[in-house]
Amino acid sequence: MKLPSLAVLAVFVIAPVFAQTQSVPIELSGHQELLIDKCGYDEQLAAQQLVQLGDHWGYGYDSLLVDLERWRQSPYVTIDSIGASVQNRALWQLNITSDTPEMEPRRTVFVHARTHPNEVQAWWVTDELISLLLSEEPFARFMRESCTFYIIPMYNPDGVELEFARQNANGIDIESNWDKNPVQPEVAVLRNRFGELMASDAPIETALNMHSAFACKRYFVYHDAVGTSPEFTVLEQDFIGFIRSYFEDGIEPWSYFVSWTSGTPTRYPESWFWLNHGEDVMALTYEDMNCTAAGQYDQTAFAVLHGVADYLGLVVTAVLDRPTAQIQGFSLRQNYPNPVRLSRTTSMSSVIQFRLEREQPIRLVLYDVLGRQVKVLDQGRRPAAEHRVYFDASNLATGTYFYQLQTAGGVVARQLTVTR
Repeated sequence: MKLPSLAVLAVFVIAPVFAQTQSVPIELSGHQELLIDKCGYDEQLAAQQLVQLGDHWGYGYDSLLVDLERWRQSPYVTIDSIGASVQNRALWQLNITSDTPEMEPRRTVFVHARTHPNEVQAWWVTDELISLLLSEEPFARFMRESCTFYIIPMYNPDGVELEFARQNANGIDIESNWDKNPVQPEVAVLRNRFGELMASDAPIETALNMHSAFACKRYFVYHDAVGTSPEFTVLEQDFIGFIRSYFEDGIEPWSYFVSWTSGTPTRYPESWFWLNHGEDVMALTYEDMNCTAAGQYDQTAFAVLHGVADYLGLVVTAVLDRPTAQIQGFSLRQNYPNPVRLSRTTSMSSVIQFRLEREQPIRLVLYDVLGRQVKVLDQGRRPAAEHRVYFDASNLATGTYFYQLQTAGGVVARQLTVTR
């Protein structure tokens, strides 16, 4: 995992811009939208970061080219240029999916990062997503078999190379250029790619626009019903809730940053999806932490990927089909006692043991036989050790359950039976 030096990051301090605000609406004045910067940009702090993190905020176009060659070695990825920037740098796209024959169209997830060059933290989250998806862990195999991931790791390569914090080579913020005529070359390339995929047999269902906020918070930019629809806001809350359930103390609730409260803006990539495809696409901006406290990129990527699986309805298959033997790096033991025999007069505790060979974020969840979540038994970052989790089973109905250990390295499940 490529991480900026903590010693370097500690040199500057960034004050949380929105830390005192639970929602930041985007207002309209007549027919003109007042620009509210969802990233909370601060020019002085961005300049300080450039000095402290180094050239190109620590990751330039040359770094990307090196990583492209490394990623090409995986049998699960194909890499192509989908177009060019103002200065004719390629906009590279990774296509990550299983190398096994497709039994039915796979679900499509699209991710693009580095729209704003100084928001490098969102790139590190994206890098962890790529690393997880290309791994041989069971959950990664499951997701590759279920989905196709399209990832653009550097959407604004000219801005990165020119060390423009927000703009492309023409000095334009391409994040808010989607309603112009003509649009910037990078916007035209990405819009055309979206259009191609939406017209395919496997249209995009989830589109993540990866950014980093000076608010020093991790959050999603939630779109109000006034700018979308009541039905879409329910889907948004579900989507954000699924992801937060894997990193509850790290990602803010959906209500932290509320936008589109006065209507639908037309300038953003999410606007294009909403105006053309409505509720069919969960298109949201994710904001990582742009401050000294930034980190835990692996745990964030873990939460995003598992939350996407839950939102797409893949969790039932994941629970019922995961192997129950030891997986490299961790193991999950059979609960004791099993079956759990309940009494009418006393509560019954059961213990689940699992072993971690390295420190990592985990989530231990109990599901019913239909794959519905019953209870989160344990979650958080746990050290390399043997762990025991005790839980009260007395409120469970008789029947069959599955408990699943979800880690950054994979997923494993075992069956639990409750009798009276």
